[in-house]
Amino acid sequence: MSVELALGYVPLMILAILAIVACLRLASAAIDVRSAAAAASRQASLADTPAHARRSGAGAASTALAGRGLTCQPSTVTIDPGAFTPGGQVSATVTCGVRLQDLVGLGLPGAVNISATSHQPLDPFGARP
Repeated sequence: MSVELALGYVPLMILAILAIVACLRLASAAIDVRSAAAAASRQASLADTPAHARRSGAGAASTALAGRGLTCQPSTVTIDPGAFTPGGQVSATVTCGVRLQDLVGLGLPGAVNISATSHQPLDPFGARP
């Protein structure tokens, strides 16, 4: 009876634990990506020029994703300053690749891309060049 339990339930428990780890990794990456997109759009909305908005937004997203190599590798950041006029809006899209190939036995793909977009309004009374 104990041999049957060991041979039957232990592999099932291991697979269940790996599935939980995969779900937690995906959830953590989704939270990180949303946070990085929000930080990028906020920082880009404070810039003076569209070029500065792209640089500062990408820098803010990189800072927000720093140290998240396990859940977010590689990452891309796209800043869309739009018309960059008072009352307009800036958009930031962050995409991360979440590695799953190290969770053997679940049949998961090697990586899953998670993407988030955040929009931030520009100051309607601010002076823009």
